[in-house]
Amino acid sequence: MILAIAIVVALLVRCLTTSRYASTQDPLNNQNIEDLAPGSFGLPLVGETIALAWDNHKFYRDRLQKYGSVFKTHLFGKPVIAFIGPEAFTFFLDQKYFTREQANPQPIQELLDWESLPLLDGERHRDRKNLILQAFTPQAFDKYIPLIEDVATYYLRQWEQLGSFAWIPEYRKLSASLTNALFTGGVPGPTSEVVGEIIETFVKGFTSVPINLRWNGYGKALQSRDKLLALIDKAIVQHRQQPQQDMLGILLNTRREDGSSLTDEQLRREVLHLFFAAYGGIYISLTFLSMTLAQHPEMMMLAREEVNTHVPHGSLNMERLKDLVYLKKIAYEIRRFYPINAATFFAKVTQECEFQNYRIPKGWGAVGGIHTTMHLPQVFPEPEQFKPCRFAPEQFAALPQNSYVPHGGGAPDSHRCPGEDLITVLIKVIAVHLLRKYNWELPPQNLELNCNLFPIPQDGLKVNFGLNKELLERKAV
Repeated sequence: MILAIAIVVALLVRCLTTSRYASTQDPLNNQNIEDLAPGSFGLPLVGETIALAWDNHKFYRDRLQKYGSVFKTHLFGKPVIAFIGPEAFTFFLDQKYFTREQANPQPIQELLDWESLPLLDGERHRDRKNLILQAFTPQAFDKYIPLIEDVATYYLRQWEQLGSFAWIPEYRKLSASLTNALFTGGVPGPTSEVVGEIIETFVKGFTSVPINLRWNGYGKALQSRDKLLALIDKAIVQHRQQPQQDMLGILLNTRREDGSSLTDEQLRREVLHLFFAAYGGIYISLTFLSMTLAQHPEMMMLAREEVNTHVPHGSLNMERLKDLVYLKKIAYEIRRFYPINAATFFAKVTQECEFQNYRIPKGWGAVGGIHTTMHLPQVFPEPEQFKPCRFAPEQFAALPQNSYVPHGGGAPDSHRCPGEDLITVLIKVIAVHLLRKYNWELPPQNLELNCNLFPIPQDGLKVNFGLNKELLERKAV
C-alpha cells in the first residue's frame, strides 16, 4: 500500500505541474453538478487514484456495481468519466467528442516515446494505423507461423526435459523469444531471453514511482526503453541489408497509395509499442490457455480431438488453422473471461456533450472499461462461467456492437489493437503443438490471480508436464 501511495503522490506532482495533462478546471466548481454522472471525486488532490493503483480491475468492478455503466471519478489530478457496456463504450469511441492526443499522464507518454499509436488520434492516427495494419493480414500471418512454430518447438523440448516447473516464467521466455523473432529477427534462446528481461524492466515502469533516477524502477524503465530503441534501430539496418520475412521486414515495406512509407523514427516508436503490447499479451494469453485446459478436462478432450482430426501432424498455415473452430472459441473466451485488460488508454473530452442525460464537461479525461464491459450478464449470461460455446458464429454475430472488446472496440483503423487476430492465431498454433504430443496437470497450488496491472496466478502456474505416450503410440499405429 505504501508503494501505491508513493506512486500516486509522485505521479500527481508530475501531472499537476505538466500542462499536457493537468486540468485547468476544478471539477468541484462545475455549475449544475447535479447533472453530472454519479460517482465520487474522492479525496482532495489525490482523488481515487490510490484505489486504481492498488487494484485497477477491482476499481472498475466496484464502481460499476455502485454507480452503473457511466460514472465520474478523479484520477491522476484530473476529473474522469468512465464508460462501461456496449452502448457507453460505443459513445466513448466517437472522435467527435474524444481524443487520445495529449490525454494520458506524462510518464505513460514518456515511456512510449511520445508519439506511438495509443497516443495519437485523428488523421495522423488513421494514416499510421493503416500502414501498421498491413503487417497484420492473413498473408502476413502465414509468414509468421513458421517463426511461432520454431519458437514453440524450442521451448516444448525444454519443458519435456524439465517435467515439473512453473509455467509463467517459461512462457515469459517463450514470449521474449517470439517478440524478438518477430520484431528484430532474433532466434529463440538465451539472447532473446535477455531481451525479455529488458522488456520486463520496461513494463514495470508503468507502475513505478514516475521520477527519473538511474537506480529506481522508473529510471531503469526509461533506460530499458532506450535499449529497446537501440535494438530496433540495429534491426532496421540489418533488415535493409538482408530482408527477412518477419513483422519488421513487412513493416519496412508497407506503403501508402502514393508510395510513401513510415519514417524510421515512426517505425522505431511503433515497434517499441508492439514490444510492450505483444510481450505481455503473449505470455498471459498462453498462461490462461494452459490453465483453462488443465482445469477443464472435457475442453481439453474436445480440443485434442479437433487437433487430431484436422491437423494431426505437419506444419501449420492459415488455411489449416481455419478448421480449428473450437480452439477459436476458446481463444475468444479466454480474453473475455480473464481480467487481462481493465481499461483503455485515457482519452480527453474535446467538447461538452451528453450521454444518458449526463453532462460531460469539456477537458475531462475519459476511459472505457474493457473487462467490465465483457462481464455484463445482460450481454454475456453467466459471465463468471467459462463457456466457449458463447462464441459460436451465430451467437457472436448477434452480440451488440462493442460488447466484445478485449483489444478495444471500433473499426480496425480506430484504437482497436492491431494484434487481435494474431493472438488468436498464436493461441491456436501453441495449442496444436501442446495437444499433439503432451499432457499436463496442475499440482495443488494457489491459482488466485494477483493484483498486478495484468493479473496472473500467484504461484506461477506450477505444472507437471510430459509426453502423452498413449496418444503417440496410437498415432504411430
